[in-house]
Amino acid sequence: MNVYHDFFLGIDPDTWGFFAIDFLYSIGYSIIRSPSRGADGGRDGLVSLKNKVYLVSCKHYLTSGKSVGTNDEASIIDRIIQHGAIGFIGFYSTLLSTSLESRFTELSNNGHECIVYDNNRISNYLPRISRQILQKYGVPKPFKYVLNVPECSYTSLPCLGCCVDILSEGMINSSMALICLDSLNQLEYLYGCKRCLGNLNVIGWVCLYQAIHPEELNGWINYVKDFMNSYPLSPNFYKHKSEFESAIQQRMFPSNWGRWLNL
Repeated sequence: MNVYHDFFLGIDPDTWGFFAIDFLYSIGYSIIRSPSRGADGGRDGLVSLKNKVYLVSCKHYLTSGKSVGTNDEASIIDRIIQHGAIGFIGFYSTLLSTSLESRFTELSNNGHECIVYDNNRISNYLPRISRQILQKYGVPKPFKYVLNVPECSYTSLPCLGCCVDILSEGMINSSMALICLDSLNQLEYLYGCKRCLGNLNVIGWVCLYQAIHPEELNGWINYVKDFMNSYPLSPNFYKHKSEFESAIQQRMFPSNWGRWLNL
């Protein structure tokens, strides 16, 4: 089963069109018109990419499991012309029928480009788009921060200043890790709440709510690595670095929940 099956199922048909527009925007399309509720002349939205305008048609049949067929997408050319578009985008929670696929191929060959985002193709993009979009439409539902270990096995990460656990839900938004130069011009690695890490000769930092995304933590690790050969390291550098990188794994978002930023 598609790992996003329950996510798609949790979006009601009226909301599916808004999800489509947010999704298309996140992968590079510009929004001309957002969906409207009620009768819209067969238009769920208008988007553009590389100076081409596309009519967006959304079908959400996941509950029944039926594919999208030619009867579901009638008068495609008339609808494209009516809304001043050149191409057509089908945004579907299920697959399309063979007959509709053939129809799209015919239209594309005749100058009306047809692009299909079915549930499989949409799923290929979701791990790489902004997590805020997935959260907006219900991944997971509800959630704030994850805990990847049993509570009995959880290890706190005390701020190096005031000793408060910076991995607790109430502190994630107010905490960070950073590298700086100490009084001996040695590279130091520190972590803690933001109020305890002021007035330092900071070289770089990462906020904790950002670092719990895998691609952002990897970026931070590589950023730090670039400076490790440029300065002598403080006696506690590796200790603090290891403590932070090990403890934060307990709070990392799963990779299929999207990214901190878009593609």
